Amino acid sequence: MVTNGEAAISAAKNHEFDFILVDYNLGGHRKNGRQVIEEIKTKKLVPPHCISIMVTGENHRPMVLGAIELQPDDYVMKPFSQNVLKHRLDKALHKRTNLLPIYQAMHEENFEQAMNECTRLISENNRYRNFCNNLLAELLCKQKQYEQAEYLLTKLLKVKPYTWGQIQLARTYHHQGKHQQAIVIATEVMKQAPMIIDSYDLMAEAFHASGDLTHSLEMAIRAAELSPYSVERQYRLCQIAQSSDMHDIAKDACKAILEMTRKSVQQDSVHLLNYIRATINAAEHSEEKSEQNKLKQEAVIALQRAKQDELIGNINNYSVFETLCNARIEAMDKHLIAAKKQLFKVMSAHAQDEEATDDPYAYEKLSLLYTMGEYELAEHVADECKDERVNKNPFIKNTISHLKQENKKRQRGFKQLNQAGIDAYKKQDYILAFHQFDSALKFAPMHTGGTLNLILAIIKLIETSEKQPEDLLKRIKAAFQALDGIELPSKQFERYKELEKQYHSLMEKLNPPQKKWR
Repeated sequence: MVTNGEAAISAAKNHEFDFILVDYNLGGHRKNGRQVIEEIKTKKLVPPHCISIMVTGENHRPMVLGAIELQPDDYVMKPFSQNVLKHRLDKALHKRTNLLPIYQAMHEENFEQAMNECTRLISENNRYRNFCNNLLAELLCKQKQYEQAEYLLTKLLKVKPYTWGQIQLARTYHHQGKHQQAIVIATEVMKQAPMIIDSYDLMAEAFHASGDLTHSLEMAIRAAELSPYSVERQYRLCQIAQSSDMHDIAKDACKAILEMTRKSVQQDSVHLLNYIRATINAAEHSEEKSEQNKLKQEAVIALQRAKQDELIGNINNYSVFETLCNARIEAMDKHLIAAKKQLFKVMSAHAQDEEATDDPYAYEKLSLLYTMGEYELAEHVADECKDERVNKNPFIKNTISHLKQENKKRQRGFKQLNQAGIDAYKKQDYILAFHQFDSALKFAPMHTGGTLNLILAIIKLIETSEKQPEDLLKRIKAAFQALDGIELPSKQFERYKELEKQYHSLMEKLNPPQKKWR
């Protein structure tokens, strides 16, 4: 017998147990019983024949549903007698013994063998054939054999409308792209058994896939309220909330993930980074200044506290992440030049690092590049984000496509006006070229190429004009200032220096130094 979760994990690593009895509440800031069972199952610390029973005095619905979702062999409420416990153990042992070949195959991740064992027990009319049918359908879907799963479940449901069968059939329809059929079945299950969380999860996914974001978000919120202790469910809510431009909900979901995974087998520094990312996203999309300031402050505090967080020990170059996040906050405050300097300094250092492989902070760079209007560079970074090593982060995976979609209109507007400016310049219509380039930069305020084009057009205007319009001089100085001190790519830097030389030469020609009379 052990007294805390950490000791239970250690015992499971060093000894083989036939059954484990875990209390949900293990006290203080240690692992709770749900986290113990989760880790034991995830790391396969007990043999396939081991029985697990959760014990608790809690009747708080989210805790109960969260524990049941981990699928212990049984769940016992306090107080209970020895006879009750013995009865539950006997019942669990009988089931585990009958189904041991299946549990063994699943433990070894031999899904083909597990399916064969399910089929055998179903043919023998085993008393646990419903369990076998459910698992078989689940494994068929896992193997993408959706038609076979649909046939099996449709045949079963004609005999009796099993709730588990309806949910599995709805999931099978969803996998096949039959989202409306999935929604109809899941809705019926939800009416009959409102505590079956799978129906809410499934409806959230099916509505999202069919483009109905309103109902998708509603279902995702209800699922997370009923049973919040699921990382997958909270990330699903985060994804749907972002698609719906409800970034405050996405931020809260990321915070819930960070808090629930501490001390658990799913504890990971990525959840901390995602919470900070989501907080900055929420600030960027906030319409009220007071709310934006509050969220920016939350992000700044989180960045500072993270330095003392034990999770940061697993993060390479946290200072780079912090720099990029601060640049995003600078950009929100309209300090675009300062933000671009920080961004390009980081990008230049990464490009020169010969040992650098994948880029863990590609998302931060992508977000900033879109803010600056550096669309060509953004497309290059977006391609890097398709890399499986970067894309395994569910927050980034769910956000990249939304970020690209969000900026598509601005990107198109810039491209059209910039090209119109180039065409006008080629025709030596420098006034039109200037206005087109200037308008293009309203869609991409810090676009390097667009700014250089504007400088070139203004130089030509000044060269061909008898006067030196004050507004043009102010505009070209502002354009040079936008690029001054930024670590530009080599070709753009050469072009910048050449234009700077032309400008100074032109100014000296138009304003020659006065001769001094003695």
